[in-house]
Amino acid sequence: MIYRGSVRSLAEDIRHRTDEELVALLELRPDLARPQPSDLTALAARASTRASTARALDHLDLPHLTALQACVIAGVDTAAVADLLGTDEARAAALVDDLSRAALLWESATGRQVAGTVVEVLGPHPAGLGATAASLAHTLPDDVPAAIESVGAEAERVLHRIAWHGPTAARPSDTTGRTGQAVEGLVDAGLVVAVDEEHVTLPREVGLVVRRGRLLASPVDDEGPPPPTRAIEDVDRAATAAATELVALVDELLDRIEEMRPRVLRSGGLAVRDLRTLASRIDLDEASATLLLELVLGAGLLVDDRALEPTWRLTTEVEAWRALDPAHRWVGLAQPWLASLRSSAAPAPRDGSRVNALSEGFVWPPVRPLRREVLAILAKLPVGSAPERDQVVDLLRRRRPRRMPRDVEAVVAGLLREGEVLGVTGRHALGTVGRALLEGSDRAAGTLADLVPEPVDRLLLQADLTAIVPGAPVPELAALLRRSATLESRGGAGVHRFTEQSLRGALDSGWTADDLLESLARFSATEIPQPLDYLVRDVARRHGQLRSGSAGSYLRGDDPTHLEALLAHRDLGHLQLRQIAPTVLISPVGPAVLVEALREAGQSPALESSGGVVSTVPTASRVPPRRDRPVTEVQPEPAPIVLARLREGEDAAERRRAQPADGSPVIPALDPASTSALLREAAADGLPAWIGITDSVGATKRVLFHPVAVDGGRVVGEVDARPQVYSLHRITGVVVDG
Repeated sequence: MIYRGSVRSLAEDIRHRTDEELVALLELRPDLARPQPSDLTALAARASTRASTARALDHLDLPHLTALQACVIAGVDTAAVADLLGTDEARAAALVDDLSRAALLWESATGRQVAGTVVEVLGPHPAGLGATAASLAHTLPDDVPAAIESVGAEAERVLHRIAWHGPTAARPSDTTGRTGQAVEGLVDAGLVVAVDEEHVTLPREVGLVVRRGRLLASPVDDEGPPPPTRAIEDVDRAATAAATELVALVDELLDRIEEMRPRVLRSGGLAVRDLRTLASRIDLDEASATLLLELVLGAGLLVDDRALEPTWRLTTEVEAWRALDPAHRWVGLAQPWLASLRSSAAPAPRDGSRVNALSEGFVWPPVRPLRREVLAILAKLPVGSAPERDQVVDLLRRRRPRRMPRDVEAVVAGLLREGEVLGVTGRHALGTVGRALLEGSDRAAGTLADLVPEPVDRLLLQADLTAIVPGAPVPELAALLRRSATLESRGGAGVHRFTEQSLRGALDSGWTADDLLESLARFSATEIPQPLDYLVRDVARRHGQLRSGSAGSYLRGDDPTHLEALLAHRDLGHLQLRQIAPTVLISPVGPAVLVEALREAGQSPALESSGGVVSTVPTASRVPPRRDRPVTEVQPEPAPIVLARLREGEDAAERRRAQPADGSPVIPALDPASTSALLREAAADGLPAWIGITDSVGATKRVLFHPVAVDGGRVVGEVDARPQVYSLHRITGVVVDG
C-alpha cells in the first residue's frame, strides 16, 4: 500500500487507494457493493459504517481477529502485535497488511491507525481484557508479578479465572468463604478494582501479566495436535457402505410412508406416534428416522398434500428417483442436503420443547454455511484425517470465532453424524466421495459409481418362502420385490419374505399369479420352489371374491328402460355411466356435475342428500392456490467491473462538485449511512460541511454546517455560530468543506 501522508480518516484513505487495492477491498468485503454505491465517496462512507464493519469482523478468522484486537490494545506496531500473538514479526506484518487491505486499518501521516468503528464493534474489552488502570483511576502495585505471587494459591486461581474469562466478575456475597476471602485479598493487593459493591474488574496491565503477555493461551497459529488418521481405503469402504445402506433405507421408508399415509399435524410436521411407528418398521431409532425423513423431504420425494385433512404423500419424483442407479440416487439425496436450510442438528429450542419431524422447527438458515465450513475443515486436513468432535469445534472456532452457534458442541456432533449416515464421511474422515460432493454432483456420482458394486439381477428363492438378493438389486428387480415381498433383513445380502399380505399387494396392482411367477422365474437362479408356487396361486384364487370401489355419484330411477336409454345416450358418454343394478347407475363425476349434464341433455333429475332426501346443489368450496416462494440466487459482480462503475461515478461527482456562482459546491444525493459517516468524519476533523436540508413542506435549502456530534439519528452542530440540531433523514447530501 502506498504512503498517503495527508490522509485524515478511513474514508479518505479508501478514496485515495489504487485500483488494485480497491479490487482487493471489494473482494474481501463484497457487502460494500450491495447495492452498488454511486461513487467512491459513498463506498468509503459505507465502509465506515458500524454494520459493514461488524460484518467484516464476523468473517475474520482467529489469527486476523486476534491481530486486530492486538492493534486496538497496543497500537499498530508489528513488534508489539507479534508479542501479543506469540508469533514472529513477519507473520504479524502479514496479518496487519491483510487488515489494511480490508479497510479495518487505515494509513495516516503518523502510520497505520485502527478504524474508529472497529473499536466500537469490538467493544470496551477487546480480547477479554479490561480497561487500563489509568482509565479506572487505579494505582497498580509497583511490582505486579511479585504481588501476584504473594496473594496465595486460591487468590491466584481466582485471578487466572478472571483474566481468561473476565475482565469483570461478581463479588461473592459471603466474604468469609474461601472464594470471598480470595477476592477481597486481590482487592487489598490492588490487583483488581472494586467497581461497586457487587462487582470487581481486572485492569488490563494485570490481565496481560497473568496471561504472560499473550492474548491467547497458545500461539495464534497453533492448531493443536494433529488428528488421528485412517487409511483412505478403509474410509472409502465405510463411506460407500453407509451410502448404499442409506439408499436402501430411504427406499424402504418410502414404502412405509405410502402404506401409512401419516397425517400432517395442525401445527405442521409428523406426529410423534407416526414417527415411532415408522422408526420401528424400518428398525431405526427416532433420531435416525427423523434424519431420513428430512433427506426425503429435501429431495422432493415427500410433500404435504395440502388437502382438507392433509397427509404426507410421496411425489411424482419417486419413480424417477428409483429408476436411477444407486450412485445417482445417493447424489439426489446428498446434494439437496448440502444446500438445505433444514437440519436435524439445529439447536434445541430454549424452552426445551420437542420439535416434530418434518416441521418448520428444523428450518435454521445458519446451518447451510456452517455445514459447508465443517466439511471444508475436514477437506483441508490431510487425507484420511479423522478428528474428534472437540477438534472440529476448535478448528471451526479458528475459522469463525465471532459466528459460533449456540450449543456448538451439540450442533457439530449432529452435523458429523449426518455426514456419517449419508456416507459423506467414513470412520469420521472425509472420504473420496465426500470431497467430490463439495466439487459438484456429477463428479460425486461418478466417484461413487466406481466404488459401489454393480447392481445384481439375480435372486435365490428358497423353500421357506424367502428370497436372498446378494447385493443391491437392479431397479426392475427392486420394484418386483417391493410389490410382492417384505424386506426382512438388510446387509451385504438382502432377505425378502413372501407372505399373503405382501402377495396381495402385487395382485392389487393388477398382476395375475402367472405374471408374478413368470417375473420371479426370470430373475431366479433356480426353479420356483413348490411352497411359493402354491402360496401365490392360493392367494390369487381368493383375491377379488369381494370387490370394493368408489363412485363420485349415483343415478337411480324406477324405470330400468329409461336408465338403459341414458347408458346409450351419445351426449352423456363423458359421464362414464356404469350399471350396477337394473335401477342404479354410477359415475366417477360428482353429483352436481351429473345433474347439470343430465339437464343439458333434456332430463329432469333431482339431487338427493346422503339420507335420500331431495336437496339443493351445494356450493363448491374454494381453497387458496399453492404458491411456492421463488428462490433468487444473487451472484456478485466481478470487482473490476464494479470498480469501473465507481470510477465513472466519482468522475461525475467531481464534475458536480464544481463551484457554482455563489461559491458553494453542488451537493450530491447520499444515503443516510453515507451522510452519517461523512458528518462523523467532519466532526472528528473539526471541518465544516455543506449540507442539503429538507423542511416540512419538502423544500431543500443549503447551509454551511459545523458538526459537533452524530448520535441517535441526529447531528448536533452550529450554523452561523448558533446551535442547531438536524435529523439525519432530512439531510439530502453532504460535502465536507476542506
